[in-house]
Amino acid sequence: MEYVSHIFRRYDIRGVFNKDLNVEIMARLGVAVASFHHADYVVGGDGRGSTIPLKLALISGLLSAGVNVTDIGVVPIGAAMYANLRLRKAMAYVTASHLPPEWNGVKLSRANGDLVVGDNVYAIRRLFYSDSELERARYDGVGKLSRLDILPSYMGFLSEQMESSSLRIVVDCGNGVASLVAPYVLRNNGHGVCCVNCDVDPRFPGRGSEPTLENIKELEDAVKKFKANFGVAFDGDGDRTIFVDERGVPLTAEQAAIVMLEGGEFGDIVANVECSMVLEEYVRSRGKKVYRVPVGRTFMINKMRETGAILGVESSGHYVVRRGINYDDGLLTLVHFADAVASLGKPISKIVPQVYPLLRDKVPVDDRIKFELMEHFKEKLKTEYGNVETVDGVRVNFESSWILVRPSNTEPIIRLTVEAQTKDGALELLRKFKALLVKEAEKFKPK
Repeated sequence: MEYVSHIFRRYDIRGVFNKDLNVEIMARLGVAVASFHHADYVVGGDGRGSTIPLKLALISGLLSAGVNVTDIGVVPIGAAMYANLRLRKAMAYVTASHLPPEWNGVKLSRANGDLVVGDNVYAIRRLFYSDSELERARYDGVGKLSRLDILPSYMGFLSEQMESSSLRIVVDCGNGVASLVAPYVLRNNGHGVCCVNCDVDPRFPGRGSEPTLENIKELEDAVKKFKANFGVAFDGDGDRTIFVDERGVPLTAEQAAIVMLEGGEFGDIVANVECSMVLEEYVRSRGKKVYRVPVGRTFMINKMRETGAILGVESSGHYVVRRGINYDDGLLTLVHFADAVASLGKPISKIVPQVYPLLRDKVPVDDRIKFELMEHFKEKLKTEYGNVETVDGVRVNFESSWILVRPSNTEPIIRLTVEAQTKDGALELLRKFKALLVKEAEKFKPK
C-alpha cells in the first residue's frame, strides 16, 4: 500500500474516495489509529456520499484492535469536538472539510482533546505500514460498539451559551452538516432565520463546500432582501465561517473578530501570521496583547490554552472563542458573533474599520530545495531588515506595511502575502520581494 503514503498530511489524513482512500485502507487505518492511541473513541462524520462507508470501515478497524467505539453519526465537527471533551474519549471524524465532494479524510484528537497532527500523523503512517506493530485483538477482546445521538446535548450546550434576542440572520450552510444545527439553535433563542442551502446534500450543489467571496452571492442578496442584521456561511463540516454585514458586504476574519471583541469580552487575542495589521492596531490601542502563531488551527488552539486569550483568529475563517470548548467550532463562533451583534445594538457596518489592501502571490519552488531556500531567505532578510519575525516562514514588518514569505506544507510553492495602507504600496512591496525570492531560488536549483 505504499502508493497511499501521500494521504498522511500535516494536519489530517485525506484523499480522493476510491482513488487514494477506500474502505480497505480506512479499515487498516482504524487499526493503526488504535495502535497509536489506545483509548475509547467517538466517531462521527460529515454529509459526504463516501462518509458512511468510510466511517463504518474506520470503526471496524478500531474495534478489531480492541478499542470501544461510540458512533455519533453524521454531525457537524463541533458536535464531535463537544463529544470528545464531554465524554473524555478520543475522536475520529470523517471529513474533507471544505474540499470538493469526491474528497474525504479523517481528523483525529486524543481523549484529552489534543489534536493529532504533524509528527503524530506520520507516526500513524509508520504504524499503517508495519504489520508487526499493529495491535490485533483476540476474538474475545474485540471492542464494543455503541451509538449515541449527541445532537440534542450539543444543541443544548450551544443554546445555554447564547443570549435570547431577536436578530434577523441569514444562514448559508452550503449543503453541509451545519444545516442540522445552525437554523434550529438560532430560532430556539428568538432569532428570525432565513435559510440558504440548508439541506444536507453530498454533492454540495448550492455553492460548493467552501465559502469564498466568489460563491456567497446568494447569501449577500438574501441578507439585503431579508433586511437581516447579518449573514453567515459555513464550510462542509462546519468549522469555518464567513460573515457578511447588514448590507450584504463580506467581512474579513479580522473585521468579524473586532465585532466579537466590541460586543463581548475584550482581552488578549491569538492571531496567525497572515492576519491583517488592522486587528493588531485595534487590539493594541486598547492595551491588550496579540500573540502571533503559525498558520494552522493547532497552533491557534494550543496558544489559546497556554495564554488564556479570549479569542483566536485565522485569516481563513477559523475562530476559537473562549466559551467552554477550546476548539475552532464554527457554530459556537456563530453563537458568540450573534450575541456580540445583539449587545452592540447598531449596524455592523458602523463598527468595523476599513481594511488595508492585502495581496497574495506564489513562486513555484522544487520540493527538494524549498525548505533549504526558505532557511537561506530567512537569514538573508534577518540581516537586512530590523523588524523580522520567524514564527512561520519570515515576516518583515515596516512602519505601515508588512510582507510574509512562507513555504507551503503541501505544494511545491512558496507563498507571499503583503499588506500596506495603499494598493500601490502593497504592489511595490510584493514585486520587490518576489523578485528577490526568484533571484535567490536560482542559486538553489538542482543541478
